[in-house]
Amino acid sequence: NGVVQSCPSLLLEPASTNLITYSEDFSNAYWLKSGSSVVSGFISPDGTTNAFKLVEGTSTNQFIRANPTVTTGNNTISIFAKAEERNWILLWDGHTNKGKYFDVKNGNLGTYRSSEPENSSIDSFGNGWFRCTMTVNSISTNLQNQIYLAESDGVFNYTGNGSSGVYIYGSQVEALSYATSYIPTLSGASQTRAAETC
Repeated sequence: NGVVQSCPSLLLEPASTNLITYSEDFSNAYWLKSGSSVVSGFISPDGTTNAFKLVEGTSTNQFIRANPTVTTGNNTISIFAKAEERNWILLWDGHTNKGKYFDVKNGNLGTYRSSEPENSSIDSFGNGWFRCTMTVNSISTNLQNQIYLAESDGVFNYTGNGSSGVYIYGSQVEALSYATSYIPTLSGASQTRAAETC
């Protein structure tokens, strides 16, 4: 009949572990808050009220940080973020001195801080949410998963107004050179997804 039929395909993911042990509970002491605070009760990409707002203080650096233990080599950091009063965030690993700015209003990559990560991307998940990812080649078993509020592309060390911020959800660190689908950790322990087979 002249119609070309395409064959369906499956996307099968490898085994992966989310090394962040409180991937959704940013209020937990696991997350160090510096010049910032968090407020719960916002709609996340999964449609429930389990997202947080990261709120700036009045200092010149506003961020939260987790310090997962990783293996040396490539590790990929990811976070879901949505603009509110602020449109930009910075993901930065203090051990590798690599960081990337993300425009979480328009879905654009910005410049880098200190040095360029191995890879970075930003993908829309609907309803204003974006997943921001950054791969760094770790030279240490320590990794600083730092999420900064940014005033604009390239500007993280601004004086906060005490109320502005962005929404965040679903932090992940994987010992891979790319991000796989989100693996929630809800009980204070890392979680592993088995390799998918067909």
